[in-house]
Amino acid sequence: MDNFAVLYGKESKRILLTDAVIDVSWSSARDEITRSMTVRLRNAVNIKVAGMLMCFSQQLAGVGVLHHKNQFFHGPIIKYERNEFTDEWELEAREISWYLAKNKGARPYLKGEAGVELQRYIQTTGIDFRCPVFGFNLDERYGTMFHSEVILDVLQKAYERSGYRYHVGVIRTNTGFYLQVVREGSNTRVPVFIPEQMEASTAGYSIEDTYSVVTAQKYKDDKLASSVTKTAEGVLQAMGRMEEIIEVEEDEDPATIATQRLKTLSQAKQIKKITVKHEDHSLAGLRAGWMVLIKTDHTSKWIVESADSSFKNGIYTVKLELERRG
Repeated sequence: MDNFAVLYGKESKRILLTDAVIDVSWSSARDEITRSMTVRLRNAVNIKVAGMLMCFSQQLAGVGVLHHKNQFFHGPIIKYERNEFTDEWELEAREISWYLAKNKGARPYLKGEAGVELQRYIQTTGIDFRCPVFGFNLDERYGTMFHSEVILDVLQKAYERSGYRYHVGVIRTNTGFYLQVVREGSNTRVPVFIPEQMEASTAGYSIEDTYSVVTAQKYKDDKLASSVTKTAEGVLQAMGRMEEIIEVEEDEDPATIATQRLKTLSQAKQIKKITVKHEDHSLAGLRAGWMVLIKTDHTSKWIVESADSSFKNGIYTVKLELERRG
């Protein structure tokens, strides 16, 4: 595997595991802040839990595969099992952002622009966390909860107001890493898949995330100050009453929020599942939140809702659940 590498690190120790690898698989899903990875090895030595698993693929030409810009996964081994008869190992690892789901904050208070406040709060935990401006304010005292739960709550609020979903990515530098909140579909590498690459493909529609009625409510001192309800009459008659209730902040207009969200939420979602085989190392980092293109007699845009990838004998196999974007 000249263009693919698996490295183990614990404190100052580094062990190249590539030659011991049987297969590697990794996955990600919308509304999760970490990716998961499983590596099966033969005749490995000195593996310990909480050691770091690092995976690389040849994404950047002209440099060694272990260059930091070729790294697509970095995180702790949370579990391993060793077959004492065959000496095969199975390692389970999570992305470094997993630690945000293992530590709680004591009633954090976010007051100000949502993205700025989220960045400020997570940075107080000692993690280099970067977040864009979301365009709305928060004034909220959370309960004692995991840092990851605060992140997901703020990202959900951003989605409710803008219609855009976000995910948390790990960005490697030559000296370390930082976590970056990224809007879905903003990836610079955009895969183009054609039918000849697909082993399986299904298509359909879903109304699991569809609503015919949206109500935006504003509270002041724990009392309801105003409430606006908007209804998509045609959707209501065709699909039934499905109501979403959104709490808005004091400086937001409930009518504006309800109108904006109804426009997005009142449409049935077009979905697709595909299984793709390819040999493009630059796509090793393909994850939930990426935009991909499918080229048939025309080119369509899709957002990845979940991605299950594996690498064996030089071939990537990727199972994708997709949502139509355009």
